[in-house]
Amino acid sequence: MSERAVIYTLIFALYIGFMIWSVLKSLRQVESFSDFTTGGHRMGLILGVGTSVATWVSVASVMGVPGYLYRTGAAAIIGWVGGWFFCTAMQPLLAYKIRMPKVPMRTFPEFMRLRYEPGAERSQLQIIVALLMFVGYFIFTHLQVVGFGIVFNTITGIPYEYAIFGFLLILALTCSGGFWSVAASDTINSCLILGGLIVGAGAVLNATGGVGNIMEAIAATTAPVNEGGEPLPPGIMMTAAGSFGVGALFSIFLSNSFGSLVAPHWITRFMAPKNAKAAALQMMWTLIVLIPIFCCLITIGLGAKTLMPSLPVGKTTDYIMPLIMDSYAPPIVAAITLVALLAASVSTANSMLLNCSTSLFYDVYVALSGNKILNQAQATRRLRVCVFLLGVVAVISAIKPPLLLAMGFTYVYGAFGSIFFWAVILGVYSKKMNRQATYVTILVGLCTYLYGRITGNFTNPMLMSATFSLVALLITLKLTPPPPLEAYEAFFKADVSEPTMRTIRRIRHEEFSPEDMKPAEILGEPAKL
Repeated sequence: MSERAVIYTLIFALYIGFMIWSVLKSLRQVESFSDFTTGGHRMGLILGVGTSVATWVSVASVMGVPGYLYRTGAAAIIGWVGGWFFCTAMQPLLAYKIRMPKVPMRTFPEFMRLRYEPGAERSQLQIIVALLMFVGYFIFTHLQVVGFGIVFNTITGIPYEYAIFGFLLILALTCSGGFWSVAASDTINSCLILGGLIVGAGAVLNATGGVGNIMEAIAATTAPVNEGGEPLPPGIMMTAAGSFGVGALFSIFLSNSFGSLVAPHWITRFMAPKNAKAAALQMMWTLIVLIPIFCCLITIGLGAKTLMPSLPVGKTTDYIMPLIMDSYAPPIVAAITLVALLAASVSTANSMLLNCSTSLFYDVYVALSGNKILNQAQATRRLRVCVFLLGVVAVISAIKPPLLLAMGFTYVYGAFGSIFFWAVILGVYSKKMNRQATYVTILVGLCTYLYGRITGNFTNPMLMSATFSLVALLITLKLTPPPPLEAYEAFFKADVSEPTMRTIRRIRHEEFSPEDMKPAEILGEPAKL
């Protein structure tokens, strides 16, 4: 075994040791189903920021974005980095409103049920939303496993088709503690990602001779993406639109900003903090931590084009990060950076699998079973099994990977935005938004987006679907009655009426208690780091 391989193995072993420690510690926090799904709605600011950063920094970020920077240059900064930062800047406003209820929901479909079908014994909307979520998050998980396989192959030399099964070993650890386990491991992963990318960017700057040399090379290069391919037009990597075109780039930006804003996993994240102020502060600090991370990703992605003008035939740009680190960084730096990439795929995959499994088990199976009171211990055990089984299916599906990781995320974010944007935003900021308008906006948004993507008739499928669905819901609101008080009261008042609190407890499959009517504490002391 070479010296580089020994260092890789040692750093990876230390990472696994940290993961085991964090999981064992987090298991002590899991006492109920709410603990498993949303951290019992008592997540502190440090863990909240850690898990939010790790969720943003997925394989689409740490591998997909440098890959697109390598492929298209500055345009990727606008489409992906700019879109995600714009979204993160808006998230505190939404997080505060989502976490406002004294007793928040556990899942995104449950939130939709409370807001639009509070009186239903079995909510069709909850089930429909859960099934749509399941499809989107299975795709997300599939992409994370692909990223894991690429990096694990680089670290161990195990062929990709077998390396992806290593994901199941880590999943068996991290799925046991649910959201607490995910948050704890995510916080460690966030630190590792930040440190790994800093040393990785430093290695690239050292190898290229600095930012000035990188920019000169990017401005002059015509080297094809793959050896033997078609040369790039001169200067295209420094243009704002790159090879995308203005319309296509705006479509990518819109999906990555407004689409990801209402992605269900973020709505679930907003339910976890201990109060509304903590939820808003969590996303503010997340934005600050993301700045150095994405500066490093931009440096590595553009610097890679200087160090390796064209990729070997058969390699997609998703491989650029591990290839550059393995070829140009010192062994210890490469090992730290590669484990950081591994951490990014694991942390986000854990979160996506938890959302995927919860939507299938809790929001479909439990909703259809008609259980009045949830057996907390039994539900938690079954959800653990569901998480692992879906992980197995995701690994099998990843044996043949997609072409580009970052674009896969953009498509799903665009779909989420087309389907859920108006239902979420108007749901927490307008008392008039009702059940009928929600069904209309989901149906019109979904059909329009799928039509645009399949036929290619729309340059910007999300913009068109959002426009059509807005017109349809406004017409519907004019023709239908306003929603009942129980549907919106919790998102506009700190202390709600007894009927609303009874409704919330019924939807959560819990018994109502007089303790619920004590004054809410959402306007208490600001959360501190």
